[in-house]
Amino acid sequence: MTNKNEKELQKKMADYQRFGFILLAVSTFFYLGLVLPVEDKNFIQSITLGIASLTCLGFTALMYNVVRKCKVQLQEITK
Repeated sequence: MTNKNEKELQKKMADYQRFGFILLAVSTFFYLGLVLPVEDKNFIQSITLGIASLTCLGFTALMYNVVRKCKVQLQEITK
């Protein structure tokens, strides 16, 4: 039973790390869209890109927080 839980936690950790990395990459693209000068970009678009970038960064932090909690659970199981 413990071995099954360990494998499930390791799979969850890997998935959440992937989600976090992808969200970080998406956030980077939104930020680049914000800071690169474009003639057609107006104030609303800049605000939208900034909010989208910060939102992705927030979800990235959430994903890595879940990974940290999974690591703690995995350590408790293996003891």
